[in-house]
Amino acid sequence: MAIDEHLADRVRTTLSDHDLEWEEKRMFGALIFMVGGAILVGVRGGGGLLVRVDPDESEELLREAGPWYAQVALMGEKDMGPSWLDVSPDAVEEDRGLAHWVDAALRR
Repeated sequence: MAIDEHLADRVRTTLSDHDLEWEEKRMFGALIFMVGGAILVGVRGGGGLLVRVDPDESEELLREAGPWYAQVALMGEKDMGPSWLDVSPDAVEEDRGLAHWVDAALRR
């Protein structure tokens, strides 16, 4: 599935608004945005995000978001652990939602 280029552009704008420098790489079936050499977020095909968060915050972020908007990310049949969240396209449809998830990743 092709990367959602519109969402990728919105992530770029959000990172620019934070005055950050980043790298982009394709991996995990996503366009990954890296800050300081560490994965921050990835834009998946279909418009969702792969978000790397502080594992101590993961449970609260999932509870606040609800199961339909975010879940622990899967790699095949295995979950990727509490640091990796798969965020629904609907959760980042508006700029406020995208900012919420990028901010959560930046706190890591």
